[in-house]
Order: sequence, then C-alpha cells, then structure tokens
Amino acid sequence: MTQEFTTVHVLSLVLVGLLNFVLAVVVVRTRRKGDFVPLSAFFAGIALWTIPQAFLLIETDPTAGFVLAKTVDSGAVIMSTGLFHFAIVYAGKRNWFTVRRLGLLYLITTGWIVLTWTNPFHGLMHDPVQFTEVLLPIAAYQNPTYWLYVLYNWGLSAGGIYLFFLEYLDARGSGVYHKQARLVVLAPLIPGLANVLAHNGITEINYSVWGFGLTGILIVVALYRYRWLDLVPIARDSVIDSMRDGYLVVDDERRIVDRNPAAQSLFDDEATIGRPIDAVVPECLPLLEGSIQELPFDRDDTIVDASVSVVGDDRTAGAVLTLRDVTEQRRAEKRFQALIENVSDVVTVVDEDGIIRYASPSTYTVLGYRPEDRLGESLFETIDDADRSSAVERFNALCEGPQTETRFEYRVRHRDGSRLVLEGIAVDLRDTSLIGNIVLYSRDVTERNDRERELERTNRRLEEFAGVVSHDLQTPLARAQTYVQFAESSPSQADFQAIQRAHLRMEHMITNLLTMAQAGATLTDPSPVEIESVALEAWEVTQTRDTTLECNLDDGWTVMGDREQLLHLFENLFQNSVEHGPRRNRTEGADTDSQLRVRVSHRCDDPDQGFIIEDNGVGIPTEQRQFVFERGHTTSQDGTGFGLSIVRDVIEAHGWHIDLREGIDGGTGFEISTQPSETHD
Repeated sequence: MTQEFTTVHVLSLVLVGLLNFVLAVVVVRTRRKGDFVPLSAFFAGIALWTIPQAFLLIETDPTAGFVLAKTVDSGAVIMSTGLFHFAIVYAGKRNWFTVRRLGLLYLITTGWIVLTWTNPFHGLMHDPVQFTEVLLPIAAYQNPTYWLYVLYNWGLSAGGIYLFFLEYLDARGSGVYHKQARLVVLAPLIPGLANVLAHNGITEINYSVWGFGLTGILIVVALYRYRWLDLVPIARDSVIDSMRDGYLVVDDERRIVDRNPAAQSLFDDEATIGRPIDAVVPECLPLLEGSIQELPFDRDDTIVDASVSVVGDDRTAGAVLTLRDVTEQRRAEKRFQALIENVSDVVTVVDEDGIIRYASPSTYTVLGYRPEDRLGESLFETIDDADRSSAVERFNALCEGPQTETRFEYRVRHRDGSRLVLEGIAVDLRDTSLIGNIVLYSRDVTERNDRERELERTNRRLEEFAGVVSHDLQTPLARAQTYVQFAESSPSQADFQAIQRAHLRMEHMITNLLTMAQAGATLTDPSPVEIESVALEAWEVTQTRDTTLECNLDDGWTVMGDREQLLHLFENLFQNSVEHGPRRNRTEGADTDSQLRVRVSHRCDDPDQGFIIEDNGVGIPTEQRQFVFERGHTTSQDGTGFGLSIVRDVIEAHGWHIDLREGIDGGTGFEISTQPSETHD
C-alpha cells in the first residue's frame, strides 16, 4: 500500500466518521423522544469504527495502535446494537423486547466491549499482534471467540435490516413512506454486505468503511429530502389492529390476504386468511364488482356499513374493504325516527338554501300537505307574504352564525287556503354527522293566539263595564234621586217626567251593556247567515217616518257568522243613521220633505269582498272619525256611546274588518270586509 493511497484513505475515513458523528448529534438535539437514542448510538458506533480506523492506517506506535483497534471493535458492536434496537422501535415491535430483554441485550454488548479491551490478559479474541499501519480485520490472528463476536454483530445488523425491509414492503405504493423505507433499508445494507464480503475473503480490502459513507449520505437524503423521522410510517400493529373499523385486504383473485381484529370479530370462523371473499362475506361482492361503492348488510344481529377502496401498483392490484359496525347508530336513528313520526309538532329538515329534505308525518295533520309532496320545495313557499321577508332574514342569520338556534312565529298557508300561526325553534345541526342540516320544530298556536286575543277583549270589556257601572250609570241615577226629592217637597208633573226619563236612560244603558256582552263573544259555532233577511229584520225595529232602506244584495247571499250578533250590528248601524240623519240635523225653515236614505250593497260589487252600509245623513266630521268606535263616545246628548263600539265587537268576533268612509251625498258609510286573511292598513 503506497503512502499516497493511505493518505487519501485516511482522509476519506475521517470524513465518513465525521459525517456520522454529526448525524448522531443532530438526532439527539432535534428529537426529544427517547426512541431515537438507539439511532444516535448507531451513528456514533459508525464514527467510532471509521475515525480510529483512519488513524490506525498511519499509526506506528503499538500501544496507540492497540487503543485504536479496540475502539474500532467497540464501535462495531455499538453500531449493530443501536441499529437493531432502533429497527424494533421503528417497526413498532416493542412487544418483542421487554425492558428485561433489552437490558440483557445491552449487557451482552457491554460484555463484548470488555472482552475485546482485556484481550491481552486472556487472548480469547485474537493472538498477540501489533496494530500498526493496518486495515482491520486481520483474519490470520483471530480466535473462535472473535468469530462469535462477528456473528453477534452480523446477527443484530441482519435483524435490523430485515425489520426495515418488512417496513419497506408495507410501505410500497404509499408515496413518501415508500421512498423513506427504501433508503432506510439500503443505508445499513451496503456496508453490511461489504463487511461480509471482506470477512469471507471475496475482497482483499474491507470496503465497509466506505460503505458507511454511503450510509450517512443516504440518511441525510432521507432526513432532509423525505423528512424521515417526521413522517415515520405508523406501524400496522399499533394503528390498524387498534382500529374500531374492520378491514379486509382482497387480492386480484378475490382472496382475503389480510384482516385486522375488528374485522375478524364479525365472523365466526377465525381462518379467514386465504379464503375467497364470497365464502366469508358474500354481501360485499357488489362492491368488488364496481357496481356500488358502499352498502349496508346484517350479520348476526349486527348492522355493518361496507365500503371499498381500490389499491395496487404496477405489479399487483386488489381492494380494501372497510367494515364499520353501525348497529348502535342505526338503532339510535330508528328511535329518533319513531319519536319524530309520533309527535304532534311539525319537524322539518332543510339545507342551508332552505330546501326541504325531510318533513315529518304531522305535516299532513297540521298543514294538510303530504310530507313527500313537500320534499325539494322551499321552506318559505307556504309562509304568509307579510312574514316571508322576516323569515328569510332570520334564517340567513342563523346560517351565517354565530348563534346555532333561533325562535320564530309566523303565519303559514294551509293547503285548504286558511291561515295558521306556527311557533317554534330552528336549530343549526349542519356540523353533526347524523343530521347535517337545519332542523325546525313547529307547533300550531293558532287557537292559543285566538284564546289570548279573546282574553284581551274580555278584560277590556270588563274594564269598560266597570267604567260604565261606576260612572255612566251614576249620572242618571243621581238625577233621578234629585227629582224624587223635588217631587216629595212640591209635587210637579215635570219632576215625575224627569224621573221617568232618567230611568228610561238607565234601562237603555243596561240593555246596551247586555248587548255588548253578547256581541264581544268569540264565535263557537258559525253558520250561514243570509244578510238581506238580517238587514230587513233590523230595519223593522229602527225605521222611522221619512226613512227608506235600499238593499242591493244578491238574492240568497250568505256569510258564515252568528245571526244574533249580526242583527245587533245592523240595528246599531241603522240606529246611528236614524239618530244622525237629515231630519234631526235640519234647522227650522229648511226643506222638511227630505228623507233619510240607507243603502246596503256589496263591497266593490263583489260578494266575496263583503258589504257596505251607508246613508245620506250629515256624515261624521274628519277629526272625530278616529274616536267613533271607542266605547262611550257620542255626539248626541241622549246617546250612550255604545252603539258603534258594539259594532266593533261584532266585527272582531267574526274576524272581519270595518272602515269608516263617506256615504251617499256626503253621508256616513261603513265598509265591512268579510275576508279574515286580508291585510288592512
């Protein structure tokens, strides 16, 4: 060996050792987890093998040469032990070696280090030799114990390489993991093969020292190109076997080649590996045929959702069947469905665009629509026009967040054309896997709202009755008492007449009070009422001389209502016309032949729109029109102020609407709409 070759050889070995030493430091400093300490020991062992070997090539002192040679032997056993230990961790085979077994492994490694350093005292490793200007090993001087040492190193290294190779096979087709595994296998394999070739005399020089240079380079590429140790393949035993979902790997001949415990638990026969898929789980054949991607099936009271994924590479192909036990989920869904289908409230599921995806059976009971007919329609189609914009705005606000629920009350259209009031809550469940949409729970509160309005009307009438009894009746009563005293002291016909008028007024007020009580009641059993006959009957008791009634209604025209209440309505409106008609408001000397005309006709000439009662009287001043329906308001000295308030109560009880307008020749007109759903300003 020439000096020039030796110099180049020395420098290359030093560089190889330094590279692996740097890798040992990098692993320790950048990986806090203790699992990477064996990998650092592997790189450190390479450094202890290569750097002393470099100096041993030029060392001439036998004592220094002995130290360098024993350092090389120590580095070799440290390297192989670290390699094997890290391969166990990397492959997830921790159950192979307990703490006691690993302790025994490191105790044996320590024993070899002690044995090689104490060789001058026992000579078990090799015969006496001077380690100067030499490249190890020197086979001619080795004893059998040394070859046991070599076999121990080879065994650990081969075991580590084998575990890495298994990971390489598992990582095939998995992109970056496959490339990592390939480099990790080649890194220790190259110098290992060179070492075997040198010990078997196939090569004159042990090129394993250069091989460790390639080891370092490959590890650098794996670390920084493919992020090795950051994307370490998760071992199958620690992930696949612990999965709650079962999986079956099927080859291109439709045989089961692998499965995890979760999948095995679904089958009675444990010997599933190697069997055809149609013999184990024939329900999954449509998945492998490609006709569908997912299907459910029952197996021994267990409900399974199966799905398929195609796997393979250029050399082979297969499929992975994922089996998920959804028994509890399906039972929960059935309980939920049974609950929804038996509640009286309407349950509606809509997507974020407001399109109905589910409607409960109570939709037919409450709204008259068959649930299946509403699927695919907009939620807002049946909402009343007056409430629709508000409903859309609140729905969009719920979808945008951050609130996950909102309460609502809006009017909707029944299939028969009537109007209902629904109250409920909308809950955003788009983030849940079971629903994935927005759920609305709605309840019909139409009757409840009607009862509340009736209660409000009743309370208002009670307050008005109390006011009449406590105030309005006191005036004629006090007047009567005063004239009684006058009559007792000086009997006079005028006093008795005043007493009689006071009592007649009180009687009239009491009669009106009773009428008010009847008129304000909500209709419980409406029936068809012929309006023309009601008008004629009311006119018989209210008409006077020089008054005429024109009834321009369609023959037999009826409305749904209460005949007695409508009779009160016409009597009071006719009485209002008679009391405030032309004859009562003309000054002396005016035309006394003028007659009061009262006319009843259809509103807008359309029977469906309602009717109008109007006269040719003096009319009602504009500034007083807003007060005419208030109880107690009157422009007559003898009036009670109850007549038009009774009319208002009858209209409200029927769900109608009344407006004051100009009548015939500037007289008074009352326009009554019989359409409950119509909106009035």
